[in-house]
Amino acid sequence: MGYENRHSFRDGRIVLYTRNNKPTYHARLSIEGHGRYVIESTKQKSLDLARKWAEDRYEDLRYKVRHGQQIRTHTFASLWRRWHDANRSVLGPHRLKYIVGTANRYLLPFFGDRSVDLITEKTVEDYWTWRIAFWSSEDGRAKIATASKTRTTHKRPYKQKLGNVAQSPSQKSLSMEGTVLGQIFRSAERHGMMQRVPQIIVPQVKVGKGVDRRPAFDRDEWRALKSYLDKWIDEGASDKRKGPHSLHRWQRRIIRSYVVFLTGSGLRPNEARQLRWRDYHWHEAEGDEPRVWVHVAPTTKTGERDVVLMQDAVDALAELQELQGNPSEDELIFADQRGAPVQNLRKDVQEGFDGRRPTHRPVCEGAHDLLPPSHLCDLSSSIPRSGCRRFGKKHGHLPTHHL
Repeated sequence: MGYENRHSFRDGRIVLYTRNNKPTYHARLSIEGHGRYVIESTKQKSLDLARKWAEDRYEDLRYKVRHGQQIRTHTFASLWRRWHDANRSVLGPHRLKYIVGTANRYLLPFFGDRSVDLITEKTVEDYWTWRIAFWSSEDGRAKIATASKTRTTHKRPYKQKLGNVAQSPSQKSLSMEGTVLGQIFRSAERHGMMQRVPQIIVPQVKVGKGVDRRPAFDRDEWRALKSYLDKWIDEGASDKRKGPHSLHRWQRRIIRSYVVFLTGSGLRPNEARQLRWRDYHWHEAEGDEPRVWVHVAPTTKTGERDVVLMQDAVDALAELQELQGNPSEDELIFADQRGAPVQNLRKDVQEGFDGRRPTHRPVCEGAHDLLPPSHLCDLSSSIPRSGCRRFGKKHGHLPTHHL
C-alpha cells in the first residue's frame, strides 16, 4: 500500500506519512553522504509532533554521517557478532573458547537486546550485581539442575559442566569478564558503532588482605587417595548385574591414571589433555638414572616447555599405553575409546577431591624427599604459575615436616 497523508519537508529530505489506515506517522529520511533512506516510526499521531521528532532525528543522523559514525542503532548482540567475526581468526583456541563461553553465559543474556546508546555506567553496575548473584538465583539453580540431568548421546557425548560453577565468582573471574566487555566496547567505539564507552569498574568481592591459599593434600591424605584409587578401578566388577560394566571400568582406569599423572608431573589439566604420545620422551645414559619427560604444547597457558616426570607419572603413562594397546605417536595420551580428547574428567576428579587440586602440591612434597633445600628454589621456578615468591605464598602455610 502507498503512502497515506504524505507530507514533505526540507526539499524532500524528510517525508512523513501514515500507512495501513493507521494514524501513526512514519518518517523517511534522506541523509547527505548516506546512500540509503532511513525509515523509522515517529510513534506520534500528531503531524506537528511527528515533524519535530523527524527534524531532531535528521540532525542527529547528519552529525553521525559527518563524523564517520554509523547511523544504525546497534544492540550489544550486534556488537558481539561483529567483534567475534573480526577476532576469531586471530585469537588462540583457548582464549576464544573462554570469551565465547563468557558471552553466551553472561554477557548476551544480560546486555543482548539493549541498545548500545543506552548502556551507561549504571547499566554496567547492574550487570555486576546480576552476575555475582546469578548462580545463587532461581534461574542459575534451574540451569544447574537441568545440566545435571542431561545424558550423553552419540551426537553429544559429553555432559554439560555447569556442576563446576562457583556459587560466588572469584575476583579474577570478574576481572577477566570486565576485560572482555571493555574489548568489545572499545572496538565498537573505534568503528563508530558506539559514541562513548562506559567506565567499567569491577567490584571487589573479597574483603581483607592476605593470600588466598590453595587447598592441598598432606602426604597421608594423598597415600589414602592413591590406595583407594587402586581398589576402586575394579570395585564391584564381580557383580555382573549391578557392578560397573567394561566401559565404566575402562573409564575408572583412565581417571586413576589421570589423577596419578597430574600428581607426578605438576601439569595443569588442560596441559595434560593436550599431550600426545610423541611428547613423551625417555633417555637413559650409561651409569645414570633414566630421565623421563614430556614436552608441553605452546598452546597452553604457561607456554612450551619440557617437564621432568616423577616415577608415579611414568607408571601412569605405562598403564595408559597398555590400556590403549600400543597407541601411535600422534594419538592423545588422555583420550576416550574413539581417540577423541577427554572432556569431562574434571568434574569427576573434583567430586572425589572435595575441591582440592592434585597438581603442584604433591610434586613439591615429593621434591623435598628427593632434593636438598638448596635446590628447592630452582625446582619452584619450573613449577607452573610459580616463581620462588609465589611458590612460598601458595605453599608456605604447609607444615614444615611436609616440606
